Amino acid sequence: MRKRARVVMIVVAVAFIAGFLMSELWRMLAVRRTSRGPQRRSYVGQVGKHIITYDEYRNATSYITDKYKSDNQLRDLSDQDYASIENQTWQFLVSELTWAKVLKNANIRVTQDEVFEIMKANPPEELRDRPELMTDGKFDQEKYLKVMNAPENRAIFSKYFRDLVDMLPKEKFRIDILASYRVTQGEAQEALKDANTVWKATSLYFGPQVVKEKAEPTDVEVRTYYDKHKDDFLVKETRQLRYVLFPLATTPQDSQAAKDVIDHAYAQLKAGETFNVAMLDFSDLEAETSGTLFAKSRLDPSTDSILGKLKPGSYSPPFLTTYGWQIVVLDSIRRESVALRRVLVRVKQSAEMQATIRDSVRGFIDKCATENFDTLVTRFGLTAVRMRPMVGGEADFASLSLEGPSQLTEWARHAKAGTVMETSMRGRDGYYVFQLAQVSPAGVQPFEKVKPALSFRVRQEKEKAVWLAKANAALAEVKAGKALEQYAQENPGVELMASETYSGLTDARRRRGPEFAGALSDLSAGEKCGVIETNWGAYIIRCDERTEGKGMTADEYTQQRQQQVAQDLMGEYLKEPEVKDYRDAMGN
Repeated sequence: MRKRARVVMIVVAVAFIAGFLMSELWRMLAVRRTSRGPQRRSYVGQVGKHIITYDEYRNATSYITDKYKSDNQLRDLSDQDYASIENQTWQFLVSELTWAKVLKNANIRVTQDEVFEIMKANPPEELRDRPELMTDGKFDQEKYLKVMNAPENRAIFSKYFRDLVDMLPKEKFRIDILASYRVTQGEAQEALKDANTVWKATSLYFGPQVVKEKAEPTDVEVRTYYDKHKDDFLVKETRQLRYVLFPLATTPQDSQAAKDVIDHAYAQLKAGETFNVAMLDFSDLEAETSGTLFAKSRLDPSTDSILGKLKPGSYSPPFLTTYGWQIVVLDSIRRESVALRRVLVRVKQSAEMQATIRDSVRGFIDKCATENFDTLVTRFGLTAVRMRPMVGGEADFASLSLEGPSQLTEWARHAKAGTVMETSMRGRDGYYVFQLAQVSPAGVQPFEKVKPALSFRVRQEKEKAVWLAKANAALAEVKAGKALEQYAQENPGVELMASETYSGLTDARRRRGPEFAGALSDLSAGEKCGVIETNWGAYIIRCDERTEGKGMTADEYTQQRQQQVAQDLMGEYLKEPEVKDYRDAMGN
């Protein structure tokens, strides 16, 4: 049961809920959702009106670190893992604080007793067919409660509790949103008619192919069109950003520093120091006095190879892994698992180097106040990179993995051309310094710039007049009794689309456009309509057959429509407020 419990989430043990887990996790959640007044030099950011204090950030980091280790089945974390945890922590705080405001306004709460009762009454689906929890072929609640009380499962059961506490209030809100919209009977009937009706239709299509002579517009015609349609050529304000990157990368000196530490630890062990003391003195891992049990399949190749050469109780010489230098001691072997302890020293950038880089960043920004940006870029040996322009105040900085990109967006929307952001931004690869290089104001595009597009439009308008006249003349003949097929045969260039099947109006809209679908929806077998005008041609339509099908049911439509409305409303409620990220400002 214990092995299977690592794969499935069961429930938190009764005693554990009543004791440590409930009080500690609930206290942590309360801390992260409790607003504190701003304190000078004691906060790391702001979400809306909520000030994020250092305590809140530390609690959230601890929570996300534990979750990250559990979800990824990791114990050793690399520098990349820690960077990912930092980003996830910030995203978690922004999301939770946004949700907290929504749930508070909706007056939605979750109590400890409520969560516990849900756990008792709703065992996970994966457990309901477990043989060890069955009696006479039925799920045995008593056996289930005994599993809940098993103290050895506390650690893995906490994940289920954590997920429930996080999910339950949001699920309550989603249910309330779903219940807030009612689909009327008339709406459902109309939608089902559109979705389930199948038409067979024949149509004549009049497009550019019926125009025999292509008339090129004159400059006067193009200019006249431009003067009458200037609103079609309005452009939004465009802001061009550039950045320079101060990279954060480990050096050979950093690797040697880690090697020196692990060699020192090894020398201490050889001199008679106990392994536990060496762990406390040198390891980047949390020290544990008893060996941690690992499945052999989860060991990296280097560690697996070294352990294969050790006897229980012996330790290895230092060796390099992807996550740092380490020394391991083999405590015991249990079938496909091994218990071990380790001294781990990660290869990480030295504090002195980090301080040097931050000083360089700060010095670069300070000099930008009095010196030319491009001159400084050359002097510092950097490269200025142009970003995709911001159009209408919208920006996408996802590729840089910035911490707090909304702060950059807000600055870029209001900064003056040529200015440099006064603080750097921490990203995946290091520190970024941004300059707003150019601002192109909103307005009408110049005539010469859009002249080719204008010429095309005027030519299209002229051609449209020709094929519309042709379509109207054809309609007169059709009304006089001429069949669509005969007209197409007599008039080369007019396309006959014979007896095409359209499965619902969505299909018709997708294939022929909304104008065509709207006209088709009103036709019964034998009826005709036209001229149906679109931007690319005109149609005369004859409905050959109309069948009321049995596709979507009223219940299916109602559920689908409610889900769509709920999704749209959730998006509106959960719009991210203004976010300010000061985490790295304290290091600049």
